[in-house]
Amino acid sequence: MQAQLVTDGDCGFCQACAAWLLKHFPGDWVNTPNQSIDIKLIGLTEIQANAKVWYITRSGENFKRYGGSQAVAKLLLDQSKKWIKPLAVLAFVPVTKQFAELLYFAISKNRKHLGTCEI
Repeated sequence: MQAQLVTDGDCGFCQACAAWLLKHFPGDWVNTPNQSIDIKLIGLTEIQANAKVWYITRSGENFKRYGGSQAVAKLLLDQSKKWIKPLAVLAFVPVTKQFAELLYFAISKNRKHLGTCEI
């Protein structure tokens, strides 16, 4: 299974940002709107799937789930582009992790008002 970026398919901002990520950071991952899959199969509840973006990887029968800012950071860590990795690592370091989560929270709570990002 390819890694999946599970996004809100009803959110134009979410879909535009996922398309931007796919254009600039292509790899072995796909954007999957949460409305188009059985989220229970990847270990998410409807509340979890609607609360934030998720990056799902699979190793054998086990799924690894990264949510919110860490979802985007893990997607970037999995890229072949070396220059993005040091920036992505910051989302897992305690102090900068808190900042990344706060920034993600602010964006996610206002996403309906943000329009779409340019691709």
